[in-house]
Amino acid sequence: MRHRRPRKRVIAPWPDDRPVPAEVANRASYVGSAEHKAYPSPAGHPALRSDASRCDPRYTDFERITQVLREGIRRRCTSGIFEGDFPKYVWGWLDGQLYEGRLVNRQQGTYKGYPLEEAETPSDDDGLLNWN
Repeated sequence: MRHRRPRKRVIAPWPDDRPVPAEVANRASYVGSAEHKAYPSPAGHPALRSDASRCDPRYTDFERITQVLREGIRRRCTSGIFEGDFPKYVWGWLDGQLYEGRLVNRQQGTYKGYPLEEAETPSDDDGLLNWN
């Protein structure tokens, strides 16, 4: 089965009908995904998929990653697609690398994340990603 490349993502304005970004950020957290881990982590036993990007084993501090996720939300580096109160996609910088967080549980506001290549950087007309 062939995987289709997703369309280029876009950082979109924060919708007026959602709670303010600071409130949403305080409720969001990173939980990771065992499908991207080749080592034991708080996400569970490793279950690396052959087509999944491999997480850097240096990043076992999920609290630090949660802080990057929350900063991305506070700075409105988010998609225009929301599931409940939470943006489906969030972008943030970790050690000079741009990461994309994807919502995995809309009730709990939990995300997994993965590094992006330069070609995958979302469109950002307002320069919101310029905080690295």
